[in-house]
Amino acid sequence: MNTLLQDIRYSLRQLRKSPGFTLTAVFTLAVGIGALTTVATWTNAVLYNPWPHVAEPASMRFIDATVLGSAGYSLHHDQYSFVREHSRSFSNATAIAISPLNLMLPATGPQAVIAGTVSSNYFQFLGLQPQAGRFFDPNADDRAYGSHDEVVLSDSMWRGRFSADPNVVGRTVSLNRHVFTVIGVAPRDFCGIYGGLAETMWVPLSSLRDLSADPAPDPLKYHGLQVAVRMRPGVSDRSAAAELHALAHSIALTHNEDARYSRWDLNLRDNAHFERGFFSVIGEQLPILLGASVLLMLLVCINIASLLGQHAARRRREVAIRSALGATPARIAAQIFVETSLLALAGAFAGWGLSTAMARSVYILLPNIGFPLAFNLHSDGRILAFVAAVAVAVTLICGMYPVRQSLRVSQKQALHEGGASVAGVSSRHWEKSVLLGMQLAICFVVLVCCGLLTRSALNVFFRSTGFDIKGVLTADVDLSRSSYTQERGLQFQSALLDKLRSIPGVADVTFTSHLPMGDYGSYNTQDLSIPGYVPAKGEEMAVVTDFEGPDFFRTMRIPLREGREFTTNDVAGSPLVAVVNQTMAQRYWPKEDAVGHNVVVNGKTWQIVGVVQNYSYGSPDETDPTPLLFLPAAQHYQSYTILALRSRTTPESLAASLRRAVAGLDSGLPLENVQTLEEVAGMRYQFSRIPAELLAVYALASLLVAMMGLYAVTAYSVIERHREFALRMALGSSRAGIFRLVLRGSGMTAAIGLLAGGLGSIAAVRLVRAMLFGITVFDPLSYCAAALLLLLTVILSGLAPARRAASIDPMQALRSE
Repeated sequence: MNTLLQDIRYSLRQLRKSPGFTLTAVFTLAVGIGALTTVATWTNAVLYNPWPHVAEPASMRFIDATVLGSAGYSLHHDQYSFVREHSRSFSNATAIAISPLNLMLPATGPQAVIAGTVSSNYFQFLGLQPQAGRFFDPNADDRAYGSHDEVVLSDSMWRGRFSADPNVVGRTVSLNRHVFTVIGVAPRDFCGIYGGLAETMWVPLSSLRDLSADPAPDPLKYHGLQVAVRMRPGVSDRSAAAELHALAHSIALTHNEDARYSRWDLNLRDNAHFERGFFSVIGEQLPILLGASVLLMLLVCINIASLLGQHAARRRREVAIRSALGATPARIAAQIFVETSLLALAGAFAGWGLSTAMARSVYILLPNIGFPLAFNLHSDGRILAFVAAVAVAVTLICGMYPVRQSLRVSQKQALHEGGASVAGVSSRHWEKSVLLGMQLAICFVVLVCCGLLTRSALNVFFRSTGFDIKGVLTADVDLSRSSYTQERGLQFQSALLDKLRSIPGVADVTFTSHLPMGDYGSYNTQDLSIPGYVPAKGEEMAVVTDFEGPDFFRTMRIPLREGREFTTNDVAGSPLVAVVNQTMAQRYWPKEDAVGHNVVVNGKTWQIVGVVQNYSYGSPDETDPTPLLFLPAAQHYQSYTILALRSRTTPESLAASLRRAVAGLDSGLPLENVQTLEEVAGMRYQFSRIPAELLAVYALASLLVAMMGLYAVTAYSVIERHREFALRMALGSSRAGIFRLVLRGSGMTAAIGLLAGGLGSIAAVRLVRAMLFGITVFDPLSYCAAALLLLLTVILSGLAPARRAASIDPMQALRSE
């Protein structure tokens, strides 16, 4: 123990004597460990400990449905009940949905809040305990509508809207203009299990009828639900998925008359592949980020090993003296490992602190979809153990090189050589070249991948969308949450359009069930039949259907190819009309005009009156346009509608007028998600930018670490060879020649790095192949840009040491020992 304390004190003195070396090493380690710990924190938040207070999160899985060959669909309550009752792989199951509600408190205006609509056993399933009051009765019947109009508040809602009132249990609140009773408060930091979307309160499924203005007799019959299950101990995902497929087949057999069940299935998902929320978005990036972090950490280790090797080389006379005085190799190695471990410990603490800030950058990277986000980014035992393991690994990996170098010191040579060698180049110069070359190779691989993703994002960004994204203000209005019947809702929508058209500065106004490249209301399908059209065997007769207000296509600047669009005359009672896009027209009427033909949707016949140009419906990178059918919203009432106003000036200038217009018709109706169409579509562009942005951070960090390593090694080489440079100048070499000599050495290292990096990138780019758009994995521009940036880094790293070498005074250098 005394020996260890002596080594620690001695190491601290040595580190204090070299502050430049110490700070450089700690900063480099902090960058690498911070980046790796950030990825570990995100992985922990998505896969291992995603929900605070939830018992055994690792045993939870999610179920979604495949409908008409497309996965990610919700289940209905009957399907959830069937799985819960008949499955042998799952010990329990619960059903959840997420939806906005209108909250009204005394003396406050209406506020749209995000609520979880959950089965009665939800909190028991999660193993939660309330911090106040109680939870729902886990044995209550989800279909006992109106019998349990109760609400559980989140901690943030309780503290924010109720001022942490200790007597909140028993109070009543108005949700969608219906009275609910507060029965409890959820634990602190718990915000639901919906993939990172934060829920502020929870109501039981049995309240669905009272939350709707025009409820169906059985609201749960077709209400979309996400199903969470708990795996039984010892059951593998493969066997559970197989059983789930068998259960899906049994359910489909009971609906064999329904064409939608011809290719219907159930899928087992983990947290990172849950189709709802943002866990899947982050989960898709984790393999690439983990690879980039490991490469960055490897680069850091090489850099630290180089720095420690140089530090050991400067102290070779000290090591020789200690050996001559009787110090054993084990004693010398132990002292070096202690010094390395102190650096690793300091870097680990700094990196952990850096990661706590970097981990929250996930909120900045993810697009704004109008829902609050919540991820469990707190450090727990797993993260702290991971940081400790990284520190130990750094100590062992980085400490080996200086130990090996110190133990190979020749006492006679070290004691008789001067402060610098006249021969100049170390006998182990090739080791330094290899280490530096590996650093540059790693940088090149990361830069190439970053360049490919950046080029892909630019291709998506500059691709034509088929509509005018600028100058439009949008907002959401949900009439179903304010007790509007269909008749009152149609009257409100018509009156609101008339009022908005009269606002100065409004060029066009409309409403829709789905904005181009928006998230809400997309890809909803309707069963379809076409008179005279015979479907091919196995062909699914369903089409994505949207509901539009008058002048929708003119407002969006989507060109008409044939016929007309919807007008104010296309209302209930008038002939049923429809518009299709070019893809649908070419699929079903390839040799004739689609205008004038009929389609049958939901048992009603609609006549096609127009064909519009294809446009980017859901994403700017769509290369295979989806067939689209558009129906007038006035002929197919939609209680949830999205307003769109095209401005003659700027869209932001219309926001106040829009709010006044809505309040003038109904002061208790909240206007939600007021934003421009550019902001709405920007979410889709953000999904394309996320991989490039994340990898760019790692590329810049890699370049910074490599530049520091190159500078340190080159600078030390100049110090080591300053007598050689002095002798060269004394024999007639020019200062420019010395300058070129130093840079030439950096150039050779760059060549090694480019060659090794080129070979490594061939394998690495396959990881990003699926994320590329409009380019190949061997895009010449990306490779050339990466090579030029790497060469620029090498030149910048060598300039200062080269200038220092060229400024050596020959006489002074040759007189020094």
